[in-house]
Amino acid sequence: MSKKQDVKKSRKVEFRLTPEECSELEMIADRLMVQDPNGESLGNYLKTLRGVLGGREHLIAALIDKLGKNPTSVGFKTFVAVKDSIQGKQLQRVVKQTGYRFAQKGFVVEPGGASAEKVVLIPKEVRKPLAYLIPAEGTFGFMTALIPESKYPAPMAVSAFFEDDFDHLFVRVVDSSYRTFREYIQKIGENLSRKKPCEVPIRHAARVFFELLEWFPKKESLPEIEEARQLLQPYHDPQEPPYAYELMPALDDRERLFHDVDVEALWEDIDPSWLVFPQSDLLPYWEKIQELETPVLVLPSEVQHERITDWLRKAVDEICVGARRFFYQRFFEEQALLFKLSSEESAALGCWAIAQHLRSGAPAGENPFFIRLVVYSIQYHWGEEAKTQSVQDEEYRESESGLILPK
Repeated sequence: MSKKQDVKKSRKVEFRLTPEECSELEMIADRLMVQDPNGESLGNYLKTLRGVLGGREHLIAALIDKLGKNPTSVGFKTFVAVKDSIQGKQLQRVVKQTGYRFAQKGFVVEPGGASAEKVVLIPKEVRKPLAYLIPAEGTFGFMTALIPESKYPAPMAVSAFFEDDFDHLFVRVVDSSYRTFREYIQKIGENLSRKKPCEVPIRHAARVFFELLEWFPKKESLPEIEEARQLLQPYHDPQEPPYAYELMPALDDRERLFHDVDVEALWEDIDPSWLVFPQSDLLPYWEKIQELETPVLVLPSEVQHERITDWLRKAVDEICVGARRFFYQRFFEEQALLFKLSSEESAALGCWAIAQHLRSGAPAGENPFFIRLVVYSIQYHWGEEAKTQSVQDEEYRESESGLILPK
């Protein structure tokens, strides 16, 4: 093992520079930083520099190595001007490595010409960002994007999603490549049961990311969150509508279409656990419903059923407001988008109708999906207590929504 390490270590080129040469190297680098790549003074300076560095191969090699670590047009012209002064075989390795670094950034010597003045810059291939929404079970708002960023040597992949009932916001930023990123998307898709990863514009993925930050109750400012924020900020325009509005139809007769929604079928198509009403908000309504289910006076079943339903609507109207209502609207807009991109038109239209109903400002209690949701929330928080009467009791029946109601 030690032999391998010694061999590897011996291949590293060391520049034997005196303290004065180290200082001179920094002065040259500083001078080059302020040069105009198209200015006349650069050519004159490079001619002077060749004379000053003549015969000082280690200093030239150290300069070339330094220029290659941050390739620029001025650095490349300097590299071309001085590289032929290096003859030593070991130092030639530095020339090749630096030339390769410049070539990766699009800097090459024009074929047939070896002069410092005859240089052509080949533009780098401009690659667009990629972005996907991932409908993975157990997560919420799963977005991932690949962003080619000039200040990084490779494209950066950003992923973010909620897990553990909004308790943990997962954010990762890693360097990647287009090939690796596509393989990552393909692998995720193979593990999804129904819907597949859906490609979306980068602006929409950025919107989802910043909304996740708004909905994260802990408001932590972790390094990766901040790095992801910086990468996605240039693509974020909060004034631009979500991508679904480019794909879904305008609903002129929103009320008629809404009543055509198959609530039970839609209930099976989504994960309602992310929509549960808070227990503290539901408590007074749950207590009132318990009173109505065990009335002191005997009431006709129709009257009792109507009163319970009214309280369910009241709970929805009073809890589903403000930021919570907007969250539900965005949830169904995103669900509509995922179903649309997965060619599931019926589910997409159902989610879209619910989202547009919320967006219209109409009472949320009119929405049968949310009546179903408030019953689900009660059962989620109180479990079997939500069934206050025995199903075997012949005076009572279990409603379609799951509550025990008088016959």
